[in-house]
Amino acid sequence: TVVFVVRVLSHSFCGQTPSVMALNTFIVFSVSLVALLLGFIIVAIWGSSKPGFEWKTAEPNGPFWQIAMFLFMYSGIVSDVAFIRTAVVLANLFITAWVIFGVASWPNIWRAPLAEIHVDQLMWCFLCVFVNALPMLRQFQFDDSKKKFDVGKKYVDLAESIWREWWRRSGIPRTDFKTIVEAGEFMEYSPGEVLEMKETASSDSDSESNTVEDGMVGDFEDIFYYVVRGKIRCEPAPDSGRKEFTLTSGYFCDAFALMALLGQTTVCMAMQMGPHTATVLPGETAIVIKWSQKTIVEKIIRTHGFAPMCLKTVVSSATLDSFYREALQEDHLDVFDSVEQKRKELVQAPLGKDAAMPQRSFLKQFWMSHISLRDLWEP
Repeated sequence: TVVFVVRVLSHSFCGQTPSVMALNTFIVFSVSLVALLLGFIIVAIWGSSKPGFEWKTAEPNGPFWQIAMFLFMYSGIVSDVAFIRTAVVLANLFITAWVIFGVASWPNIWRAPLAEIHVDQLMWCFLCVFVNALPMLRQFQFDDSKKKFDVGKKYVDLAESIWREWWRRSGIPRTDFKTIVEAGEFMEYSPGEVLEMKETASSDSDSESNTVEDGMVGDFEDIFYYVVRGKIRCEPAPDSGRKEFTLTSGYFCDAFALMALLGQTTVCMAMQMGPHTATVLPGETAIVIKWSQKTIVEKIIRTHGFAPMCLKTVVSSATLDSFYREALQEDHLDVFDSVEQKRKELVQAPLGKDAAMPQRSFLKQFWMSHISLRDLWEP
């Protein structure tokens, strides 16, 4: 029977569109709620049918119980997780105090005949407070500005400048940028060197399943670069129909494949015949950040936070700028290049490390966390 129920639920919830899944969730919730209410009614009928029992109206519970119920209710009208956890923690403390102090009636807070130590109540109170208070305190103490980028002393200043540019493109917090930049590797290439666009994929125990899931072809995986300094000339695969183009600081190589990996497929990616050849142009040494496809998937995409979303925004916006330049007529390229140079100067302007932290006061944040009456009907 259990196996049958699991199979039915799996069939109902897996592979469904969001609207169908929402409907199935509503049905399960409604059925479960009705079943629970029926169970309570059956218990009430069974208990009240015993000889000598008579229903009567009890006095209102004491202030601690009333406060606890208010806090449980209040946790449903705030949207900030920190304040939700705060309300739940306080509610559990008040309900525990009410039970141990003798389940007093209004307006009393102490009832001597029933005041006693309830070990089970204390145990559940501790567990409820622990699972809510620990992440709550961690959230209150969290400071994004204290995050440092462990990329080697030589590249710390470059990492800081990249964060400033990426923050102005996507609003990425330092915590999520740290995840991205430390997943990659700073590399230097001399003029004339060719960048590898594919490399042998590292094998592991479940490499076959990872190859299918992560989009790797055979024993090879894509390599992606972010140009920090220098110029890189890209020659598309033969018969691709694409022109050669040059990447400068602030752009990605191979952006189409990286966007597809991040969940944003394009016609450009579908028409790509194969990897292009990327060569460092004469001049200064090129500095790039290098990521493998497996690294992107395991250390960036499969993480919590804003790293995947912000990275996709940065790649998309940078690629859009590159496309716009290629669409311009030659007599307008100097205007674009001057504007782009000015943009690069502006994005490197000083920026506080707390830029991604909420700048409003605690009270304002608390007030803004409240939902409206409309949210109760349209969550």
